[in-house]
Amino acid sequence: MVSERGHLLVVDDSRVNRMKLSRGLEQQGYTVGLAEDGRKALQMLTSESFDLVLLDILMPEMDGFEVLEHMKQDDLLRDIPVIMISAVDEFDGVVRCIELGAEDYLTKPFDPVMLKARIGASLEKKRLRDEIAQQLTFIRDIFGKYVPESVAKSIVADKGVLKPEQRVATILFTDIEGFTPLAESMKPVDVVTMLNEYFDALAKAVTRNHGVINQFQGDAILATFNIPLPDPDHGANAVRAALEIQEIGQTRTFAGVALHTRVGINTGEVVAGSVGGSDRLNYTVHGDAVNLAARLEQLNKAYGSSILVSESTAKLTGDAFPYEAIGDITVPGKKEPVGLFKLSVSMPAETNAKTRW
Repeated sequence: MVSERGHLLVVDDSRVNRMKLSRGLEQQGYTVGLAEDGRKALQMLTSESFDLVLLDILMPEMDGFEVLEHMKQDDLLRDIPVIMISAVDEFDGVVRCIELGAEDYLTKPFDPVMLKARIGASLEKKRLRDEIAQQLTFIRDIFGKYVPESVAKSIVADKGVLKPEQRVATILFTDIEGFTPLAESMKPVDVVTMLNEYFDALAKAVTRNHGVINQFQGDAILATFNIPLPDPDHGANAVRAALEIQEIGQTRTFAGVALHTRVGINTGEVVAGSVGGSDRLNYTVHGDAVNLAARLEQLNKAYGSSILVSESTAKLTGDAFPYEAIGDITVPGKKEPVGLFKLSVSMPAETNAKTRW
């Protein structure tokens, strides 16, 4: 069994040194693993869980520097503290160990009291780092229930505030057809149950296609592609998400209710970031591109369509989807006409039919 005090790995090519170190550490209550060279050490580190490594520098084939470098390049091993132990007391060697990420450095022959203190201090630092990592994971998990996981991670990294960011992005706006009379005919608790199932299904379709849901607005969803996370294929991914959303609506019900979703998609310049007062912030996206996507969703009523796409998105996606050109339309709130395209929902998302301009 591994001791509660910690599981340590001693790496030294000298059997005498290994045994001497292990006996002393076991007397202090630690569980000790032994490795006679660097390659064996790395094998043990990947197959067992260790809290700290005592690593000799001068070893044949793979020296301590190489082992340390391998550990710090491995996401699973990089956080294990390493104390370098060597008979070589050279300033350059100490500097190199610290630069490679060693926690501490001791020279042979070492003082047992000093070794005990250094191990204790290193393990305490690791314990504190582990606690902080667990707290951050907990915070991200809690935030992730209310905002996208990618946004939650950025919020934690930026200490609660996401700085405004301007970028060309594709906006997807959805709404449920005939929602108001439907909701009036149902019990409020049934409406909530229905929407929870519906939003869960649509959220999965959006995230599967690398989008981020920024807002749930009543029965509507505002999703962005290419912000806050870069996505070079954001236009096509937004269209794929829209087609998947339509397929979901055609193949399932939500709390026993069939729902039909209208979608508007547009690509343009937006600004995203934290908005609100000092005590309450919300991550959201602003810009005329957002407003136009919402307008296109509403125009589905006029054209008897389910998905309307602006010319900017259609051009961005090239010939990947079977667009049907509607023409240049005067959209409420826009001074200049907007090129508008209808997208057939009967075709699969991966179709390569020619775009009709």
